[in-house]
Amino acid sequence: MKKNITTTCLVLLSLFIFSGCAKLYTALGDKNMEQLQYVKAAKNYEKAVAKKPNDVAQKKLANTYRLMNDYKKGADAYAKVIGQANAEPIDRFYYAQMLIANNKHGEAAIILREYLKANPGDKLAEPALKASEEPQVFLKDSARYTVKAAKIGNVTEFYGPVQYKDGLVISANIEGKKKDKVPQTGKSYYKLYFTKKDKTGAYTAPEKLAGNINKNKLHTASAAYLKDGSAVYYTSSNTDGLSKSELLENVITLKINKDSIVNGTYVKGSEFPFNSKSYSVGHPALTRDGKTMYFVSDMPGGLGGTDIYETKWENGNWTQLRNMGDKINTVGNEMYPFVDSLGNLYFSSNGRKSLGGLDIFKANRNGNQWASVENLNYPINSNRDDFGFMIYPDQKTGYLSSNREGADKIYEFILQASKVNISGKITSKVNGAPVGGAKIEITDKARNTTDTIYAAEDGTYSYMLPPNTDFDITVSKDGFFSQSEEVSTVNQEGELTKDFVLEELVKDKPIVIDEANDKGIRPIFYDYDKYEIRPDAFEPLTKLAKRLKDNPNVTIELSSHTDCRGTDTYNQDLSFRRAKSAKNYLVSKGIKAGRIKIKGYGETKPVNKCVDGVSCTDEEYQANRRTEFKVIEVSK
Repeated sequence: MKKNITTTCLVLLSLFIFSGCAKLYTALGDKNMEQLQYVKAAKNYEKAVAKKPNDVAQKKLANTYRLMNDYKKGADAYAKVIGQANAEPIDRFYYAQMLIANNKHGEAAIILREYLKANPGDKLAEPALKASEEPQVFLKDSARYTVKAAKIGNVTEFYGPVQYKDGLVISANIEGKKKDKVPQTGKSYYKLYFTKKDKTGAYTAPEKLAGNINKNKLHTASAAYLKDGSAVYYTSSNTDGLSKSELLENVITLKINKDSIVNGTYVKGSEFPFNSKSYSVGHPALTRDGKTMYFVSDMPGGLGGTDIYETKWENGNWTQLRNMGDKINTVGNEMYPFVDSLGNLYFSSNGRKSLGGLDIFKANRNGNQWASVENLNYPINSNRDDFGFMIYPDQKTGYLSSNREGADKIYEFILQASKVNISGKITSKVNGAPVGGAKIEITDKARNTTDTIYAAEDGTYSYMLPPNTDFDITVSKDGFFSQSEEVSTVNQEGELTKDFVLEELVKDKPIVIDEANDKGIRPIFYDYDKYEIRPDAFEPLTKLAKRLKDNPNVTIELSSHTDCRGTDTYNQDLSFRRAKSAKNYLVSKGIKAGRIKIKGYGETKPVNKCVDGVSCTDEEYQANRRTEFKVIEVSK
């Protein structure tokens, strides 16, 4: 009995010790998190869970893995969290993100559906679900680019390449002195380096940029040079006025700096006017003329976590600060803008339909507007974070940054075949208003494959077409006649423009056959006492046949008429024969006879004064010898 009591006491003491240790390690992990020491925090939370599994420590461990971008451990940890009593809907969303990063899209889709039941309409989860349900859409043109890792000396983590002179300036954390390392991670601070390819195609050892540019106590990265190389804008930690202890305790914002370049040395210049201690400003990108800058900020009033902003260089100052709006920004994070030589904007986002994490997108420039935003797809993008994109003026070669292999690295890419960007606007023929949301089906005639996109709210659209290929493009929208056109990229480069003007589809309203005839209805006409189709009617009837092919759900009536000369009975029969001739012509063009109803009205519906007993000119009589067309049925 005494032995049993002793054993029980030892068990209880052991449980107390383990419980106390678990709480201690959890508290240590919390302290690490306050100082953003994720690696140390994870180790302490791991010890806490190992000592005594508990829901609180498990969730903190999962969140730490997520912040460290440790996707494998993060997925395993969140799989346990979502089964706990303290699980919240957001835990499912985070779990889905980890699954996507591990290329488990099917499992992620299941979790996201569950999350959306509790959070319907979530603007981050909805595109993530769509992407998880059909990841194959990102692989449809995987041969478009070849991508390979750039090996630059002994650098293991580097990103954000930017063209400078005959080489690249990159952001890298190269091992240095102990005092130059990040206390939270033990890695070196990011600084800016120059490298270029030698005659063999290998990159030279990175050289740290000299002068003021790398003098910041913490990080320096993300450069953007003026075209003439006289100055550079870049991002650094906003450490002004902070003591050594404050650098460790505070969340440090980012700011944009400008340095002049004198004999290869960087000389401190002016402060960017929109810098603030209250929010971050960074990732500058310049247009070729240096008169417009795009940058990233989490300043108040944005659409999401970080948004892209635009500012103009006027009279020696950056002015006209403007949020790029919802054509570019989302409720997620938009980052790392880059402007190519054609004025197109590239950026990364996790708020759009993507393969996972940050994906690289292209906003196509159409005059003074952004025509569309497209995902650059695989292999430019991966199921991890992809960012820091740049493309040379040849529009065929460039670089991107990605952590697809576990650490931030730079990758080279080559565009295998120059695609052709087709863009345009879809409007209503009635009032010229944009037809937003119109469905645009683009069919590759050789491969017999169809891609579908939708017009923006302002009626604009844009799409990259493969070269040397013929396409059928069909535009449709409820309440309008569908319209198709043939487009070819054979021997084409750059940009194609194709606008569509849609006619409203209204039952019992005469159809305008000739789109070029803006004056109104154009029926077909007949010679006196004849029902044969005249040569001048071939073109409008052929156009009508095409419209019927574009709209297979439409049934029409051919309404035929005569002038007043002749008996009523004769004219009734003549008008019916005219309608039948028109129907036979349409059937010969491939239209099913059942879709064409015919009706003869004889002389009962003149368009002018020419009735029995009234003398008229030949032209006036001619106006009544006609066949008109109208929709009488629209099937679903």
